[in-house]
Amino acid sequence: MPDYKDTAAALVAARDSGFIKSSSCANACAWLAPSFAAIEIDDRLVGDHIAGLAAQQSWAEIDNAFFETNGFGTAGVRGKLAIGTAYFNKIILGLGVEAHARYIEGAYAENGAVLGREKAVIIAYDSRRGSYDPQTGGPGFMVREAAGIYAAHGIKAYVFDSVAPTPELSFAIAELDGIAPYAGGVFTASHNPATDNGFKPYDFHGGQVVHKRVQQIADSITDYGAVGTMAYEEGVALGLIATVGPEVDEAYIEKENQTAIWVDGQGRFLPDKIDPSLTIVFSALNGTSQRLVPRVLKRRGFNLQNLFPVAAQCMPDGDFATCPKPNPEEKPALNEAVKLANETLADMLIATDPDADRLGVGVRLHNSEKALYADDSAVKDGYYLLTGNQQLVLLTDYILSQTIARDGGLPANSVISKTLVSTDLAKIIADVRGVMTVEPHVGFKFLGEKLAWYAGHACFVADTGRPYKHLSRRERIELLSRHSLCVLFGGEESYGSLIGDYVKDKDAITVSAMFAEMAGFYKLQGKTLMQRLEEIFRQYGYAREETISLGYTGSVGNDIIRAIMAEFRARPPRRFCGRPIIAAIDYRSPEGGGSRTARAADGSVLFDDAMPADPDAHTGYQEVQGVQVPLFWHGDYKIIGQRARLDEANMLLYVLADGSKIIARPSGTEPKIKFYVLARGTQGAGKAAPKDKQAVNAFFTSVKQELTDFAGSISAPMLDKT
Repeated sequence: MPDYKDTAAALVAARDSGFIKSSSCANACAWLAPSFAAIEIDDRLVGDHIAGLAAQQSWAEIDNAFFETNGFGTAGVRGKLAIGTAYFNKIILGLGVEAHARYIEGAYAENGAVLGREKAVIIAYDSRRGSYDPQTGGPGFMVREAAGIYAAHGIKAYVFDSVAPTPELSFAIAELDGIAPYAGGVFTASHNPATDNGFKPYDFHGGQVVHKRVQQIADSITDYGAVGTMAYEEGVALGLIATVGPEVDEAYIEKENQTAIWVDGQGRFLPDKIDPSLTIVFSALNGTSQRLVPRVLKRRGFNLQNLFPVAAQCMPDGDFATCPKPNPEEKPALNEAVKLANETLADMLIATDPDADRLGVGVRLHNSEKALYADDSAVKDGYYLLTGNQQLVLLTDYILSQTIARDGGLPANSVISKTLVSTDLAKIIADVRGVMTVEPHVGFKFLGEKLAWYAGHACFVADTGRPYKHLSRRERIELLSRHSLCVLFGGEESYGSLIGDYVKDKDAITVSAMFAEMAGFYKLQGKTLMQRLEEIFRQYGYAREETISLGYTGSVGNDIIRAIMAEFRARPPRRFCGRPIIAAIDYRSPEGGGSRTARAADGSVLFDDAMPADPDAHTGYQEVQGVQVPLFWHGDYKIIGQRARLDEANMLLYVLADGSKIIARPSGTEPKIKFYVLARGTQGAGKAAPKDKQAVNAFFTSVKQELTDFAGSISAPMLDKT
């Protein structure tokens, strides 16, 4: 093993000269220790790689690669595939999986037998490099490495036979008969570029790990030799690694079919409710959803001759040759789908991200509609590409209104959920129906955890005599509505939603089917989804709600993002584009502790994060100048108690006098700062009128420019120094 003492000395000298950060020096030196330095990544020893960079005095590259240690964020750990503590690679993977395995050992000993679970995990993966092996069509080297780590701990690893969606993994943990894994993991970087990969750990309830215990364990591992290891083939021979797939598919398809609304007793679309002539273009963006979407639609009785797959994107491809950024939020990712939609004159297009938890939707505009959206940037070659917020509005409206139409009313104690940064129009629609809204932080793991808590509370109060997973959707609704809270729908602005509680994460498979049902429902009435959206605006008020993402990469980028948030806190704004702020909320407590507060523009405290005094009267909101402002405690406090308190987060929320909101937070999955602009129109007689829309759009544009200029005033000097 080479001696890297000279390299360590060079790193220390570079730190002392100000060429690299102290954290970069410490992290790089830590990986010069024998157990880390001897790891081979991309045919090169880690120690040799660091030594080469130091010898070339590539200080900026060392800073970018080692300024921080990549950890579990909003949705797992992910990053660029490269050597460095700030990236994603065999070492970061190994530390994360080892920590997850140790957590499972301890947690399983406490409650595994009570839950009736196996000491096992189930592993899914998408098409990315390291996740998927195109030669075998099965798991790639990272998945095989992870399975070996679990097996070394005596934890059986069920590995999907080929690429499989994240929602199917979530379903498989808590809903299957035959196998009963305690936890799970997905190897994916979700919607990130092809250069990235990552890992999301899941807990026994079927949702992502929410607590910090796994990260704490990972941080405690200072010797990579402590990471368990077993050859994949040995694990198979010992019965500690097994392949699954078809049985999970069948169970998922049958259960998720119960989330449909207008279906007959066999779960097929009612032809007098859903137009059978609906045509759809479908893209999996070279990921996983081709495994299930056509079969789910077929199960609902959809005519697959009316489904037009984008052939080049409905097969696994880790290079994402036709969509380098496989993110349905970005219009270029949908180029091929829009092209095929125009060729087939399809009514709509749907496209999922690689792990199938996010969904993009495009709606064909009739000639009579085109003039209305002539200047709208969401229009692409005759198709309107819905934002994530518009999806939430349409889904909330449809699910609530058509459940009422079918059943004569909504279940008691009904709930919808949306993240704090997502459209308030969904809450307004729910309020009209008497439905509670719960607003967790960004990250679907928080809603997934709540779904498990609500079900657990109901089962504790009323013994069903059967495991919860054996209850039908209608039986669950009956139980939850009587003894707990019943979530009908949950979503977030970043193109992710779920229906029901079979899945505890975003589920683009089920939501694709619901969009097919919804589009078919309105088509039978001679309407498009855009026409229905306009009706909603006229009924509840116009909204322009979008996210501004500004990317700053590497070590300097991290400093810029921190500086932007620090500037907001040091000099709190009093208005945006001339409109006064009526409430400013910091979701992180002051330095040195203390309670979090919402403050008026003059600095006075509107409310703090003290425990609600009256659980029955607590709604999760306080009215400020006629506007509903979210409290630090959700309205589900009377059901789940202390767990209803919002955790701390690096996020700032500003509420304006007209109900508009501006939110700032660093992304938890990408090197970006995000500004969420939720601009509201008038609520009077002129709501959603052309002049009202123009005013809202003009305000949105002005705020976007103001925020971009503000960020630029901070980033430009810092970038100039480099």
